[in-house]
Amino acid sequence: MDDKSTLLDVKEYPDTEVQKSRVLTLEEWQEKWVDHKIGFHQEQGHQLLKKHLDTFLKDENDLRVFFPLCGKAVEMKWFADRGHSVVGVEISELGIREFFTEQNLSYSEEPIIEIPGAKVFKSSSGNISLYCCNLFDLPRVNIGKFDRIWDRGALVAINPGDRKRYADTMLSLTRKGFHYLLAVLSYDPTKHPGPPFYVPDAEIKKLFGSTCNIHCLEMVDVFEERHKSWGIDFIVEKLYLLTEK
Repeated sequence: MDDKSTLLDVKEYPDTEVQKSRVLTLEEWQEKWVDHKIGFHQEQGHQLLKKHLDTFLKDENDLRVFFPLCGKAVEMKWFADRGHSVVGVEISELGIREFFTEQNLSYSEEPIIEIPGAKVFKSSSGNISLYCCNLFDLPRVNIGKFDRIWDRGALVAINPGDRKRYADTMLSLTRKGFHYLLAVLSYDPTKHPGPPFYVPDAEIKKLFGSTCNIHCLEMVDVFEERHKSWGIDFIVEKLYLLTEK
């Protein structure tokens, strides 16, 4: 990590409760898509995922991969193209439709009987299924269990008060021998209200430590010009691999 090593020796902020009461509604997230305020979307995909893909997949075939709060993540097509089955959940129907359109994939849609008003969008090839609903409603649908979870932009977007419920939901969807790849952000939470929210190491240990081995694969400086408008002067992304204890 060359000369950035001192920057990446990130301290844990003592005031980790500062964002605790922050709440965004599902309607506010949908409005972000309508207004195209989706700075979280990465058109080229996530570079740390690309770098650690072999560690994540372990040369295994026919995996079931789950994308919580998937948006229109291009990585869903990466996994599908490698022969894996992808399932995502996203509250924005617009985001889901944009994914299929931008990836040039034909798809069908159908109502989800268990969740009134919800839909599932399926690629014609059958290996990508995206559920348009509240993530916390998803367990009511029999979607099965997953070998892999790629959590980038999900834990950091969930309202802080819902994190325990979120982690429990994620772990309930895992198969034996799962690999859960988690990207979180570290910055001064007293200067930016979120989202994305600051998730300290201690929080990850509290949420997942009793059932998972937690290994930090890498930390990188991801500060961009746009982050200045947040009132912060640094932001670090941490990539964790969670595995079954």
